[in-house]
Amino acid sequence: MKKIRFLAPAAIVAAILLAAAPVTVLGDGQIGLEGGLLVPDGNLSDNDAALAFGVRGLWSLGPGWGWFLDGKYSTTDVAGPSTDDANVLALRTGAEFTLGDGPWFINGGGGWVDVSADQPSFDFDRAFGSLGFGQMFDTSERGMFRWELRVDRSLGDDGLAGAGMTNVYALLGYSWRVGAPPPDSDGDGVNDRRDRCPDTPAGAIVDDRGCPRDADGDGVFDGLDKCPGTPAGWAVDARGCPKDSDGDGVADGEDACPDTPRGASVDAKGCPPDADGDGVFDGLDKCPDTPRGAAVDARGCPQDSDGDGVADGLDKCPGTPRGATVDARGCPRDADGDGVFDGLDKCPDTEAGAPVDERGCPKLFEKGRGTLVLEGVNFESNSATLTAASRAILDRVAEALLAWPEVRAEVGGHTDSSGSEAYNQRLSERRAQAVREYLISRGIPADRLTARGYGESRPIADNGTESGRAKNRRVELRRMD
Repeated sequence: MKKIRFLAPAAIVAAILLAAAPVTVLGDGQIGLEGGLLVPDGNLSDNDAALAFGVRGLWSLGPGWGWFLDGKYSTTDVAGPSTDDANVLALRTGAEFTLGDGPWFINGGGGWVDVSADQPSFDFDRAFGSLGFGQMFDTSERGMFRWELRVDRSLGDDGLAGAGMTNVYALLGYSWRVGAPPPDSDGDGVNDRRDRCPDTPAGAIVDDRGCPRDADGDGVFDGLDKCPGTPAGWAVDARGCPKDSDGDGVADGEDACPDTPRGASVDAKGCPPDADGDGVFDGLDKCPDTPRGAAVDARGCPQDSDGDGVADGLDKCPGTPRGATVDARGCPRDADGDGVFDGLDKCPDTEAGAPVDERGCPKLFEKGRGTLVLEGVNFESNSATLTAASRAILDRVAEALLAWPEVRAEVGGHTDSSGSEAYNQRLSERRAQAVREYLISRGIPADRLTARGYGESRPIADNGTESGRAKNRRVELRRMD
């Protein structure tokens, strides 16, 4: 019994020292306590199970494996009719391997078992081989809970009358990591053993498993997300901020018009308004108040193909000649009804029905005829004084001459045969001169006009009748060039 009393405490102390040795001397590792059940070999004990406790230590040799040393102590009844107890002290060493990322592990090795009892056949030492497996669960940065099932098979034949011995352990334990802190390859604050997402980008916020969080579900991890409150389903850029593909200030996720041209104004839904309805969006429209219905160019400004000041689309007469005066509908005016539009009509007050040329002025000379009788130009009786009606006619003649600046003309005065020939000659000259002077007063250059009296020498009708004499009393305009 002295041997038992000495060996049990000595074995526990030795085991503690041996378990601590790897971590205090050799570097990173674990140290822990274990307790559980020993299911002894039937050759050793009649008990189905006995309490066991001990210590363990492990020195890490690389990722996922290390060298371990542990010690277990238990007391059990010896086999047979005896009531003696046997003290069982087992010291073991070997290698332990973590399977994948854990939590499973396996270990294997060998050791020495000391069985102490009063009966000689139950007092012996033997070497043994050992296999075990179990799981480890981290409870903190350095603490872990573990369970293990292990089988020890003795080697040699000391004691037990040479019979073999197989002991089974079911153990629970708690270990502490010692030495350097556990490796954390991605620097997320969760050690590699516990990290289920070992390649987390630097700066990302992770959960207790080491996996990055993404609170707004946009695919950019919290901690890296510069816009962490993005609504669900919105497209984001690499920073986690909502995309705005068309640059209108409304994020793609809520933009009902995602292809708005750059520069266009938009509403809260991201759609560009068109206040004047011309098809060019506000913000791009250089003429934002275009009347409804007007045709516009790419800038949103009204088109006016005929240049009359009335926009295409509103212009009811879109082919109006350039320069013609038009009404509000874009149709040209013709105040004197001569067929030449106002604005183009060089003689806008032509007497109704009077033939005019393409400029709207009375035709002075028909094609092939160089002489024009100025119908209606009359004088006071036996004088060269023009009547008021005659002056109105000559005003229109002056307009026509002004429209024909290249024309030079002779004003010819004619009389009937009443009176003496000499008197008629002088009267015709005075009347021709009166017409010339009036035309000059209306703006016709003097060098374009000459005056000549023909008296009664060139009748165009019979002087024997009143109507004939009336036709012979006339003023003619003859083209000189």
